Amino acid sequence: MMEQKIKHEDNLLFIGKKKYLIRLDQNKFTTEFGDFNLGALVGKAWGTKVKTHLGYEFIVVPPRLPDLMKKLKRAPQIITLKDAGIIAALTGLSKDDMVVEAGTGSGALTVYLAGIAKHIYTYEIRKDFYDIARTNFEKLGIKNITTKNKDITKGIDEGSIDLVALDMEFPEKAFKVAHKALKVGGYLVVFAPVIEQVSRFRNFLDEKHFANVETYECILRPWQIEPPDKSRPSGNFLAHTGFLTFARKI
Repeated sequence: MMEQKIKHEDNLLFIGKKKYLIRLDQNKFTTEFGDFNLGALVGKAWGTKVKTHLGYEFIVVPPRLPDLMKKLKRAPQIITLKDAGIIAALTGLSKDDMVVEAGTGSGALTVYLAGIAKHIYTYEIRKDFYDIARTNFEKLGIKNITTKNKDITKGIDEGSIDLVALDMEFPEKAFKVAHKALKVGGYLVVFAPVIEQVSRFRNFLDEKHFANVETYECILRPWQIEPPDKSRPSGNFLAHTGFLTFARKI
């Protein structure tokens, strides 16, 4: 196996519990732990260690998607990774799947799903959000996303879709076009920040069109681990982000 070399692109530098996502296109990197020359790292192997002028040691590793997503420009509130992960898991999203999304926003969910699915077609009615999302996709170099500045309620151009994901104020307005675009057995997933929105949407669904309708809330709580006997749940965490409703076309 060929050894991967450090390039000028984004790199992740670790020191203790801290990490820095940087590009090696500048000479000097200054931190509270001291300075060092970034250019000297180019061409070396991942896992290379470098010391600052104060003697502190960093290790350089390749960034993963959750690291890179922190650099995305944001406009509206994004769908978090914990919710994106539940969508991928409960729909069984795979590398052969075609996905339609509405309510692109900043494109966080789009980016996550694009890392799994074959192609994502994402609809955003607001031109300012559409521009932000396109810039984010270009910055990350993602090729399997088609971004559309269109109102999805007016129609979905694609067919034989495996998953339609909606993050919009009135998802029931896209009910008919989503049903038409989906394959039999495909999933409709709706993200809603408030339960009233969920109730309104669920009242709109019927068993003639969709089955296995379920709504979930995903709460991810970190723990503070302090060996040998001071481990406890963290009191500082993001609890509610939204509700996810899943339904399968029949």
